[in-house]
Amino acid sequence: MRHESDDQGAARVTRAVRSGSREALAEIYDRCAEEVVSSVERVTRRDEAFALDCLQEMFMRLAAHPPIVDSHAALLAWMRVVALNVARNMIVSEQRRRRREGAVGGVHNGGTRDGERESLDALLNQLDEDERTLVRLRHAEGMRIRTIAKVIGATPQAIESALRRAMARLREGGTS
Repeated sequence: MRHESDDQGAARVTRAVRSGSREALAEIYDRCAEEVVSSVERVTRRDEAFALDCLQEMFMRLAAHPPIVDSHAALLAWMRVVALNVARNMIVSEQRRRRREGAVGGVHNGGTRDGERESLDALLNQLDEDERTLVRLRHAEGMRIRTIAKVIGATPQAIESALRRAMARLREGGTS
């Protein structure tokens, strides 16, 4: 019985993934996942959970649009590039979210000084009670919009719109 080389195996499994084979995806995972996770951890200096999230998204992209490769090295390189692009996008998204939350004046971190806290409270008190509740749930408690929507009994879109309006009022100094 003849054994296939790594390059022949890579070409075979990527063809099989293009044909919809879940077994081929599992084989690629077994062959490459550990190296991809290690690369993401090393480059981003993030933990394994973050790297595994990147790996999962990379596999979603692999399943949807598998590359045409003829070698194991090419497949692994494609996987690393995609996983690192996913990681970069996740980090940028996280930074943007932190900046948006910081725009409220430090509600998120809870570590504001007394004068800042009084100013923030005065500003928040200019909002109506529903708006105040939404801002506190989202930014002080860190709740996701979907969770807030479930708790309040509204759609995520309605919560997002109400939060956007409340944040705009806060930026304007609380005026309608």
